[in-house]
Amino acid sequence: MNRIMNSHAVTGTSWYPLKRILFRFCFVYFLIYCFPFPFDAFDFTKPVVRPFYNFLDKFVPYIAGKWFHLHAVVAFPMFDKLDDSNYGLAFCYLNLFISTIVSVAWSLLDRKHRNYEKRYQWLRLYLRYFLAAYLFGYGFVKVFPSQFQAISASRLSSLVGEQSPMLLAWNFMGYSTVMMRINGLAEVTAGLLLLFRRTTTIGAILSASVFSFVVMMDFCFNVPVRLLASHLLIISIFLMLEDRRKLTNVFFLNRPANATVYLPLVTQAIRKKVFWVMQAILAVSILCSGILSALKAEKEYGWNINEKAVPLYGVYNTIYFVRNKDTILPLETDTLRWKQLVIDGGNWQQSGIIRLGTGKKLFYNIKTDTIKKIITLQSQADTTESYLFHYSLHNNNDLVLKGIYKRDSIETLMNKYDLNNYLLHREKFKWITE
Repeated sequence: MNRIMNSHAVTGTSWYPLKRILFRFCFVYFLIYCFPFPFDAFDFTKPVVRPFYNFLDKFVPYIAGKWFHLHAVVAFPMFDKLDDSNYGLAFCYLNLFISTIVSVAWSLLDRKHRNYEKRYQWLRLYLRYFLAAYLFGYGFVKVFPSQFQAISASRLSSLVGEQSPMLLAWNFMGYSTVMMRINGLAEVTAGLLLLFRRTTTIGAILSASVFSFVVMMDFCFNVPVRLLASHLLIISIFLMLEDRRKLTNVFFLNRPANATVYLPLVTQAIRKKVFWVMQAILAVSILCSGILSALKAEKEYGWNINEKAVPLYGVYNTIYFVRNKDTILPLETDTLRWKQLVIDGGNWQQSGIIRLGTGKKLFYNIKTDTIKKIITLQSQADTTESYLFHYSLHNNNDLVLKGIYKRDSIETLMNKYDLNNYLLHREKFKWITE
């Protein structure tokens, strides 16, 4: 009886005008931003929403050029509207414009409603699941590491000054799988808490904490997902606002806080059961989707650094370099002599970096035939540029390559550099450091 009376009291509460206006704007803005979730969250439902994204891919670039003087192109289908690009920026501008117009029109036409409590609770429900889906996506790729790669040979041999700010941040996060998994577990836990109405506030607080770090790292290290991360942080804060007075009383004013009265979204008994089942199916679906996607990513892109996965893995420094039967001295002005070869990669593909005498780096995809002792280099900058070398190993440390490179006959002897010479690779956790 008390719950029913409290529910009627909630629906009868009158919101002040500014709150009603702000709600109308947020309602429209968040719906446009999140739509068509959850249909774009699963592979088997993506064909259903593809026509919508095809429309966006034509409409947004057109509006970007006509209204905002931005050159927007389609780069990542079904993700461009969230990306740090002219497309993503134009989508945000357009969303702000539409939300402003609709909220003003809504305010002028609807002056009867004293509050929008029920719509507000439906919006919270929608945002809870939207946010949980991204938390699972962000979290599980850290629990099953694939988002940040290990500090491998190519990164160990790279100078700090050669790294982009984003790569520097990725190296920091990728160095410790323990720290990575802890961050991932925090994100997953926040997502799980958001699935339940009673634990939404604590889940939103944890989510806001997580995304505060993500947003700070994205802005400080130039990671190009700032728009998405900022929106996820804003949504987390929006979900916290319902209990803002209770949080203020408990944490700042040392006052008691009353229990929250939840307005029932569905009242009829049969519809309520159906509604609960649909919620459970969606919750389990986004949870399983996050896990399965992360496991697939770990298998395909997680770095498994060992000799079996990556033949000839390591850093090789040139001892001698013969071009067209002439031994080339190690001059810093030579644009063809190899100074170093780095062979790296993961479960899905090998990669290689040739550092020339001038310090310039050339990037290649590598295929190694350990039976025929052949290594093929294909330029990442020009796929038509490909070179084949026969190789042999001596004493497990010396690599001899023979072949044609840029129309020159090449023979080089390279010595494998011990990765333990890199402090970052050698030094492990020590409880006591003296």
